[in-house]
Amino acid sequence: MSRRPGLQVTARGVALPVGAPMRRSPSQFRSALLTVVLAVALPAAAGADLWYEHYARAEKALADRDWSAAVAELNQALEKKGDSGARVRTYGMKVEAYFPYLRLGVAYYHLGQLDAALQAFDTEERLGAVAGSEEHQRELQQTRALVRAARQEALEEERRRIGEIVETSLAEAGRLEGAGRLRAAAAALGRALAVEPDNAAATASLERLRGKIARQEERAELEARRSDLVARGRGLLDAEDFEGAAGLLQQALELAPGAEARDLLATAREGLRRRLDAVAAAEREGLVGAGLEAARSLEAAGDLDQALTRLQSVLALQPENREATVLQDRLLEARAAADRDASRRQTVEALLADTRRELAAGRVEAALAAANRILALDPAHGEALEAVAAAYRELNRSLLGSAPPQNIPPAIRFADLRRDLAEGLQAERVTSPEFRLNGVVIDESPVEVAFVDAAGRGIEATVREQPVGGVYITEFSLDARLGPGLSTFRLTATDAERLSTSSDYAVLYVRPLYRVPWLQALGAAAVLLAAAVLWGRRLARRRSLRRRRFNPYVAGAPVLDDRLFFGRRELIDRILQTVHNNSLLLYGERRIGKTSIQHHLRRRLRELEDPDYEFFPVYVDLQGVPEERFFQSLADDVFEELAPQLEGLTPSSPGPEGYTHRQFVRDLHAVIGVLKRRTAKRVKLVLLIDEVDELNDYDPRINQRLRSLFMKSFAEQMVAVVSGVEIRKRWEREASPWYNFFEELEVTPFRPEDARALVERPVRGVFGIDEGVVERILDLTESRPYRIQRLCMAVVNRLHEQGRYRITLDDVDAVGGAAAEST
Repeated sequence: MSRRPGLQVTARGVALPVGAPMRRSPSQFRSALLTVVLAVALPAAAGADLWYEHYARAEKALADRDWSAAVAELNQALEKKGDSGARVRTYGMKVEAYFPYLRLGVAYYHLGQLDAALQAFDTEERLGAVAGSEEHQRELQQTRALVRAARQEALEEERRRIGEIVETSLAEAGRLEGAGRLRAAAAALGRALAVEPDNAAATASLERLRGKIARQEERAELEARRSDLVARGRGLLDAEDFEGAAGLLQQALELAPGAEARDLLATAREGLRRRLDAVAAAEREGLVGAGLEAARSLEAAGDLDQALTRLQSVLALQPENREATVLQDRLLEARAAADRDASRRQTVEALLADTRRELAAGRVEAALAAANRILALDPAHGEALEAVAAAYRELNRSLLGSAPPQNIPPAIRFADLRRDLAEGLQAERVTSPEFRLNGVVIDESPVEVAFVDAAGRGIEATVREQPVGGVYITEFSLDARLGPGLSTFRLTATDAERLSTSSDYAVLYVRPLYRVPWLQALGAAAVLLAAAVLWGRRLARRRSLRRRRFNPYVAGAPVLDDRLFFGRRELIDRILQTVHNNSLLLYGERRIGKTSIQHHLRRRLRELEDPDYEFFPVYVDLQGVPEERFFQSLADDVFEELAPQLEGLTPSSPGPEGYTHRQFVRDLHAVIGVLKRRTAKRVKLVLLIDEVDELNDYDPRINQRLRSLFMKSFAEQMVAVVSGVEIRKRWEREASPWYNFFEELEVTPFRPEDARALVERPVRGVFGIDEGVVERILDLTESRPYRIQRLCMAVVNRLHEQGRYRITLDDVDAVGGAAAEST
């Protein structure tokens, strides 16, 4: 039997096929190695991942109309694989469309969870992969339209039912209040507020009722304390403790007048006088002084009851003693306040226990009644307010028949540079072992992010989280050093309700020949030989730059040289991850670098190799553009920037009314038509609009028409990245046509490491820098890029004037004040 060539797998990896011919070109060898690595590594990983089985069961559940089972299976599929895709490998060489959030939205639609369905559709669209499948994109849009129509119909029906519930509840509350049943009236109002929390009439009625309940509770507490004091006083009187009885009965009368307490107090004082009549007249003055001193000491020690008791003998001997009566009034007031506070605390604790018990038992209205009694006594009580909110939620569900809101698993989006390397297999191919993976996790709550490698070992990553437009955006960045071959990183994101999503990112490191060890040694010798030549050239270059008064810093103009552009790489990466589907607003203080970001974003978009989109960026500067020339200015910039791609196409000529919005729409349709003919990918026109604050002063109709371009006319082909200073504050108002339209990103001052790079790198090899200089510059400029550029420019000019080549602290201090004042 002849032996067919086969693969040898050794301890060091994959060897050449046994019996295969060895005569291959280097490119053929690398291609064969790539195929082998993928054939061995990726199928094993895919075989261990059973996400596709959950997805298949979810598809079957949807076909069987078992919507709940579909949701459960889809959540499990997402827990194992969160990447959507039009062609995703399952097992063997089989590929299929995988759009779990789209399917989740369909299931939630049929379950009546319309908000969850819309959230799922939005998430699928944010991930971007569905745009690569016309069939699934069409299904998403059609189903979302059905959901929105159903949601509108449900909202109208809900508004009608809310009106009926509120009207009935207010009428019932009024009837119960008239009958003196205050707690029942408050419970009736609770039903109104559960379905319409902002109803003014119900809110005002509840506040009034809580006041009445509070007064009712206070009267009940007062009577309870008075009865207790009278009963204890009578007991002491029976035991002939006249002094103690008088103290308690005096407190009872202080709370509320009553014949019984008054008569018992008279009896106690009479008994006390009879006892004191036996004391000699000479001793009485001493008793009065000792009694007052003891009462004051007991008051200072906080023993108010004993202080009152000791004071009764003084008042029996000298009823008109001014010092004794003032002290007694003070003691009675303090005792009443202490009793009132203690009684209120006990009442609140008892009601709180009732509230917890009733909520746990599902008796929502009883819990609400107890919580309302707490709030009548303590309007700011935190747990009672939470209990009321929980009761309102349960009442809302029971009255309106709504199911608890559903949570969607987090969505993961990588800064994706993966390509199809074999049928259904995706990996990013790199030729450097230093690798960085960036991306974002999107969810309605904060998320926990964890990375592991193919062996399950945890990997540290940088994570930063911020709320944006009603969702939480968690940015992540992972740095790794790759070994030759395939490396896989798994990201797991878990939200506040413990729903999780996982996504794998595969990287294939194909080591170039110059990184092979023996070639590196050979190259090292060549490098050493060339080093001397380069050093000589560097010295010559340094002398030349100094003669030409070299100054690399730019102050005022945008930074266009990529070598001088620092500190904004992550922000631009974030924009590139988002711009496929969303428009963005860059906001920040003046001279913080927004214009430079826009110019570099234009360059990156031109160079970006995206598998699905061809980007056509157009920079637009609105500074000084009057509103009557707005659309003309946009058209001029579009046609000028894209002239090489437009095959001689020109904009329409202005009419009697000037260049109008309608002409701009027609011209844009023509532009996009030409661009579509130039590429097989999807066209995305990106308007990079700087100084967008100008729109604040335009007629609102200009803003509405501009917004309609992105929302209606060119929703699929055009997005915007706008930058401004004050525009964010103005556009936050719901009356603005731009309310909640943009994903907002703040352009902040530099991080210390980026500010340091901006100071050091431009002059490296030309000027030296003393220790402490960089820190002084950062302190003076507060890490603002414009201030750094301006200060460093002044320092370099000073060196040229003085013929020196090293920057000192004296140089910084000499020009720092003037540079700071000019900013």
